[in-house]
Amino acid sequence: MKKVLWMVSIFSLLTSSVSAIPYFARKFDQPCQTCHTFPPHLNQSGLDFVARGYRMEVLPAHKTVPLAVWATQRLEFNDTQDFTKSFPNRIEIISGGEITDRISYFVEWRVLSYQTTSPDGRLKDRSGRFEDLFSIFQLTDRLSLTAGQFRMLSQWDASRKLSLSTPVAFSASIGGEPASSSRLSSLRSFSLQGRAPALRLSVGNRSSVAPADGWYHEFTVPFAGEFSLPLTDEARDNASFELEGRPKGLFYESYHRRGLNTWGGGVFVGDNRWMANLIGQRELGQNHLYGSIGTARHRNDLQDFRFSLGHYWIPRPWFALGSRFDHLSADGRGPAFVPHVNFHFPGEKYTVMLVVEPFFQERNNGIATELSFIF
Repeated sequence: MKKVLWMVSIFSLLTSSVSAIPYFARKFDQPCQTCHTFPPHLNQSGLDFVARGYRMEVLPAHKTVPLAVWATQRLEFNDTQDFTKSFPNRIEIISGGEITDRISYFVEWRVLSYQTTSPDGRLKDRSGRFEDLFSIFQLTDRLSLTAGQFRMLSQWDASRKLSLSTPVAFSASIGGEPASSSRLSSLRSFSLQGRAPALRLSVGNRSSVAPADGWYHEFTVPFAGEFSLPLTDEARDNASFELEGRPKGLFYESYHRRGLNTWGGGVFVGDNRWMANLIGQRELGQNHLYGSIGTARHRNDLQDFRFSLGHYWIPRPWFALGSRFDHLSADGRGPAFVPHVNFHFPGEKYTVMLVVEPFFQERNNGIATELSFIF
């Protein structure tokens, strides 16, 4: 724990010396609303910024420390399992940008990472793990290669969701071949929004007007593992650096994006298991609809059905409401209803966010709250 506090202190000193505002906002002298409809949900400018490899087309870049910090305090009350827990669950160091005209990078490193476990709500320490750690190589105008650790699905990125939980259609996993350790066995599983070391080849027929628009075909080869620099004794067990040379399989994704609207899907095949999902998003003024329906065949020949349908309503730049229905046939608990309410302030070059998310499901009821500082 002393190592964690030491690292946090060093990074806090670095960021406070440059007025404690997010890296991209400092670099391009822009408020959060330039790229976000409601942080972390991106607007068209934000999608184009990412598609260009974290580059602004017309705004000049300013020299600054290439870091931002996301710190979160979480409160969980689980009525079904009868526990209440308040804890700092995240201190995350974020960086990204261009290395050359053809190479860009993105890093999210959690120097502090805690989560509750079932059934008693015990805290699990995974401090030092990387959420993302990858580089993008723009080989041609249409072809790019991504290497590192990242989420499998591109069309709908859980990093940009307004809810605290991830829709079950994206988070539900299928297990891999059992390994000699429980940790490696869990890392062999596959889910659409799971992170894994991987290689991705992307072919995009991009629009000349909006760089994020167009048809995309993506071929991803994921590996069992996790990139990590464990900072505590417990994290050395829960978040040790792992990398298995054998691929999990192949994930193919195809989708069309026009503005904030997308439709498409993906198929994963490998190791006597498969998964397939259809996915869509639609922006209607202040409303954002998203959904996915899919099925998966597990190694034990069990086939399940998963479904998620959600909605955001953003009537003010600082306020949003949302809700979601989830269903996973394999969990035996019936559908779940997950509403949430979001606030953030001031949304200039730093922001404070509050998210409150109750959840209602058979044998799984409670509420989670997160207060975040991003600077």
